[in-house]
Amino acid sequence: MKVFRKIRNAVRGKSTKTIPQVEQNHTQAVEQNKTQAVERKQTEVSKKSLPTVFVVYYSTYGHLKTIAHNVVNGLKSTGLVNVELRQLPETLPQEVLEKMHAPPKDASVPVFTLEEFENGDAFMFGFPTRFGGPPAQVQSFIDSSGSLWAKKALVGKMVGVFTGTGSQSGGQESATFTFLPNLIHQGMLYVPMGFTHDNLFAVEEIVGGSAYGSGSIASPTGQRAVSQKEIAVAIHHGQLFGKTVSRYLS
Repeated sequence: MKVFRKIRNAVRGKSTKTIPQVEQNHTQAVEQNKTQAVERKQTEVSKKSLPTVFVVYYSTYGHLKTIAHNVVNGLKSTGLVNVELRQLPETLPQEVLEKMHAPPKDASVPVFTLEEFENGDAFMFGFPTRFGGPPAQVQSFIDSSGSLWAKKALVGKMVGVFTGTGSQSGGQESATFTFLPNLIHQGMLYVPMGFTHDNLFAVEEIVGGSAYGSGSIASPTGQRAVSQKEIAVAIHHGQLFGKTVSRYLS
């Protein structure tokens, strides 16, 4: 009988010690869940409060698409802006594109809209050159933004530019320069890259890009792939633009 009482008391003692411990663990778990929920909410609020940069490109053979993706990588690496990738709509007939041996457009990248143009905080436009200026696909979209001009919806918004050419003297700087009147008439702010990356001074190989912005040189037939130096400049361009936008809009 005495042995039974000892066992019973031991069990009771153990139970009285276990119950508070269980309650404590439960309380800690509840508090941890609350903390995590608050942190998630703060992260969502913080993300919503960050300025949104749209990286918008037109690419015939994929070179500007590659530059655009690396510009996006640079922007995202700052953690200072939200980033959206878009492409401009094609205006050439399919039969013409086939004769040019142009690959299909990337269906996973949405087409840029005027609504996004109005609501975005900043933009980086990328396009190849046509006779020293932007191609018709770019100008066609800009020409459709008259309603935004009438509302002054784009005034004060920052813009960066990256370009591509078939040769060293194909017009990377002139294409950007020719694009600037569109921004000026909308009251937008052009943000150049400057000579802020060492690859812009490389002489051992050709490198796309300039003080105006990052870029690529595709060769007349589009066979030259985007180089590692050009990719590095594109990433840097995105980082620099993201930091500049954040400095003024965050």
